[in-house]
Amino acid sequence: MQSKLFFFFLILLTLSAYSQKNEGINWVEASINEKIKLAITITEFENRYKKADSIIDVIVDTCPDLNTVATQYYYYKGICFEKKNEMLKFRSIDFSVRKRMYFAIDDDWFDHSTTVNSFERSFPEQSQYIEDYYDEERGIEFERIIIFPRDLAEQYEWDFYFKDNKLHSIIFTCD
Repeated sequence: MQSKLFFFFLILLTLSAYSQKNEGINWVEASINEKIKLAITITEFENRYKKADSIIDVIVDTCPDLNTVATQYYYYKGICFEKKNEMLKFRSIDFSVRKRMYFAIDDDWFDHSTTVNSFERSFPEQSQYIEDYYDEERGIEFERIIIFPRDLAEQYEWDFYFKDNKLHSIIFTCD
């Protein structure tokens, strides 16, 4: 009888470990204001939003192969998209530019009012690794929390930057 109970508890513990979701963000489930997709065709973007606030020519390292290419960044209300072929793909959102934007994932969302403490409730494990980050271009100090994709085989990450304990920006990277 004791061996049956032991076996039952062992199976129960094993199943509960497998049923836990990896603490991460899935690209497909994320959006801006639950309306703006993270990948959108240029035609669809122009039909919906008419035009970008600005378009900047840049040279970037492509993801995931890190080849240097010339491309364009489309900026729209604090959101930056990178042009890839005829698609615009999300690169970042700056909440200091537009306060009415939020980054939505599953049943959760993050905006300019998100504090480090409230963020920790959504990502308790990853929030233990807060690091100080100095942005040399702008001369600003941030606290950064890196969130990996749910599928750890994917080669990207989400960098959440906090300033004065509030979410300042999110940058999508593939380092």
